[in-house]
Parts: sequence; structure tokens; C-alpha cells
Amino acid sequence: MSTGPSKQELEMYWKNSRQYFDELAKHYQSADPEYYRLNIKPFYDNPFSSTYNASGQSRSNGGGAKFVLVAIAFAVLAIVGAGAFFFISQGDSVSKRIEEITSPSEQVPQRELKSPELTHENGSNPVEPEDETTGTEELSDDDIFILGAKHISEKKYDKAVYELQKIKPGSKKYKEAQQLIESVKYLKKFNK
Repeated sequence: MSTGPSKQELEMYWKNSRQYFDELAKHYQSADPEYYRLNIKPFYDNPFSSTYNASGQSRSNGGGAKFVLVAIAFAVLAIVGAGAFFFISQGDSVSKRIEEITSPSEQVPQRELKSPELTHENGSNPVEPEDETTGTEELSDDDIFILGAKHISEKKYDKAVYELQKIKPGSKKYKEAQQLIESVKYLKKFNK
């Protein structure tokens, strides 16, 4: 085995004088193939360093390894983007459904009541809506309870009592509706 430049010198030639390095490589490839295989060929085989091809004409920056890394990074970004899009698009339908549920004022027409009194002495309900098409016939007891509570929060006590009295005995919300009606009596008495 003949003595050629050391590995440190070869590295310096590789970085600073590539043309000289390529001429050394051609020389040692034919003159001393063992030295070429052990010392010079690893520079050309490394895909992460800049290289010239054997003729020295074209330059390649990392070859296939960088391409593979870029392709993997792109695939990961595409998957993350698709996942984010999926969750964002699902959130829109949920928010629309929440808006539909929480906006009963658009679905149920507002009505004015005739009398500020809650009940007569015989227990009948004097409060009736002016409009016969109330739109609450298809609402469940839970929806009617929520509508009555909404009227209480808006300080529309007569409307609240009218709605809450629609809840039939035996319903899950009947007891709570009766408690709210009692609360309305207190609120009206003290002008709250």
C-alpha cells in the first residue's frame, strides 16, 4: 500500500479544492485501488455531503437521502393538515347545532299576555296567548321548561308562568316547574 495524503488532508481537499481531490481520486483509483477504497471512496459514498460525479461535471447535494427526508416531512405535514381540517370541519356542524338549540326565540314566536295575575281563586289559568298558533305544541316538557326559565330571566313573568303551566303532572320537570312558578310569585311580589 502506497502512502498518499492523510485523511485530514483528503478532507481539506474535499472541502476546499474539489478539482484536486477528484484528480487524486482518479490517480489512486488506477494506481492503488486499496488506498482508493479505504480513504477516498467513503467521501463519494456519503449521501449527506456535497459530491461531484466521477467525471467532475455535475454536482449533487445529498442525492436520494435528502429527497427521502423531504418526502417524509411533506407526508407528515399533509397528514397533520388533513387531521386538523377534519376536526375543524366537525366543529362547524357542532356549533351550528348548538346555535339551533340555544336560540328558541327564532323558533317560537313571542306572544303578549292579557292579565298580570297568576291564577284565580278557583285555580284556573287566566293567562292565555293572544295568538292561537303558539308553536309550542311540538315542544317537549324539557323545552317548555327551558323556555319558561328564559322568560323568567328576561323578567317576562306572565309568559313564564303560562309556559311552565303547560308541563303536565307526572312529567320529570313538573316539580321544578311548580317551584319556578312559586319563585315567580315571589319575584312579582317584590318587583325583582
